[in-house]
Amino acid sequence: MQSGNRVLLKNGFIVDGTGKKGKNGDLLIEGGKIERISETPLQVDCEVIDCTGQVIAPGFIDMHSHMDWIVPTSGRDDLKSPFTDQGITTFIAGNCGHSPFGLKEDSQFKEFIQLTGKLPFEMNWNTVSGYFDNLGEVGLNHNLATFVGHGTTRTSIRGFDPSPLSPQEMKEMLYLLEESMDQGAVGVSFGLGYEPGIFASNDEIAEIARLVKSKDKLISVHARAYSSFSNFYPIEEDGLPHNVLSINEMLSIARETGVRLQYSHLMFAGSHSHTTYAQCLEVLDQAAQEGIDVMTDTYAYHCGNSIINVFISPWFLEDVPNNYHNPEALSRLEGELDFVSQALGFGYDNIQISNATHPELNKYNGMFLSEIAEELGVSPFQVTMDFSEKTGGRASVLNHNYSNMEVMDALIRYPRCLFMTDTVVNPEGGIQNPASFGNFPRLLQFARDRKLVSLEEVVRKMTGASAERFKIKDRGVLQEGLAADITVFNWDTVKDNNTVKETDKSPTGIEAVFVNGRQVKKSSQVKADIHSGSVLPV
Repeated sequence: MQSGNRVLLKNGFIVDGTGKKGKNGDLLIEGGKIERISETPLQVDCEVIDCTGQVIAPGFIDMHSHMDWIVPTSGRDDLKSPFTDQGITTFIAGNCGHSPFGLKEDSQFKEFIQLTGKLPFEMNWNTVSGYFDNLGEVGLNHNLATFVGHGTTRTSIRGFDPSPLSPQEMKEMLYLLEESMDQGAVGVSFGLGYEPGIFASNDEIAEIARLVKSKDKLISVHARAYSSFSNFYPIEEDGLPHNVLSINEMLSIARETGVRLQYSHLMFAGSHSHTTYAQCLEVLDQAAQEGIDVMTDTYAYHCGNSIINVFISPWFLEDVPNNYHNPEALSRLEGELDFVSQALGFGYDNIQISNATHPELNKYNGMFLSEIAEELGVSPFQVTMDFSEKTGGRASVLNHNYSNMEVMDALIRYPRCLFMTDTVVNPEGGIQNPASFGNFPRLLQFARDRKLVSLEEVVRKMTGASAERFKIKDRGVLQEGLAADITVFNWDTVKDNNTVKETDKSPTGIEAVFVNGRQVKKSSQVKADIHSGSVLPV
């Protein structure tokens, strides 16, 4: 990391990330730090940037990122620049149970992890420390703090074996997770909708949560269900919606262990799930009133990244590849998916192949499963099975109909909801997730145009509140002596330019970005060759 030069930001509207009312003033950057903040004009012999009519804010913190799988890549600045372009200066990575570290030494599954992660680099380390050392060699465009993924550590010990962990395996997993936290991970993430997280018992999760609590760190959870019906819970007449059951399940573990819980990317798959959002927020509010430390997060789109196997029942995945050719299993699964589709208002016409990453299937990138089925003259279920089997369940998909504007408005307003992207730029191309290119400008745009929260509050949610959540002490607010991570934007014009068909457009209104005092975006130009980011101490 290289410190920045002396730069004076003049005549801006300073919004400091704490939620306090903004004020007009000047801000002086020196040596990578914020040297002075003054309502009285400063006269300094240095580079001056006129910020008249613009907001000077802390750099945006993407508090649920998967960029830990991308930042070790050399020579692929195109995968990183879109996040700078939208004002992001810090990633909180390692989410959804997956991280490119936390591995058992000499694991026989290391190559498998690398293949399933579709890594664009050689993973020549096992530990968090080894990973951080590598980042020091490659150079960072952004700051990074990261969870360690339970799923990755579990996979390194015993692959995707669905049977319960032995006492020795559990002991080994706890040791590796503790080692990762001791080396700087902010906590442990779970991916309970993905292999191998789908096989984890609540006892296993609770045991890890107790360990995390002992370190005063966080767990983040991609939960079992984000819809009113799912394949994870039995269907009971007059029972609670499954997404509410899923929240209650994790709250029970938090209540039992006292761990701090980040309930990841609250979304509502399918039009019939949208109406449950108020009930879900009420459950979270009640838990917080009990003293449970729980928050959630959201992005500004009705779609999100996943993989094709996220739709397939755990019982089916427990015996693949055999079940791909078992007529009885296929018939049962097809019936389940048809029922869930009708119950949710979410089906094959909402699932878009973003990148099949398979030579026979890449020609279908950008098409929805129902469109592929029509072109091939087969059922959408058969298409799903073909993509699952041929890609090992790792075909990237973009799922639509995750929310509507009423839901999104409520989440942006919700006091216990922070902001994130939950995405990466797919290094192999295909249809990109628009959140990689315009999410934070879109959040600002919605807050402004829909009058959801004040300028000061929307900035706090994407800066100071996220830094506080992860106990990052020198970022997220504009204060003399702290690191100069700064985003300058035009509150009147900032907006996202993506559409359903064009998902990789640069935003409007993000005027300047500084990472540790060095300017990495000037007007519309991102300076991708400046590696001023750092691994953040936690």
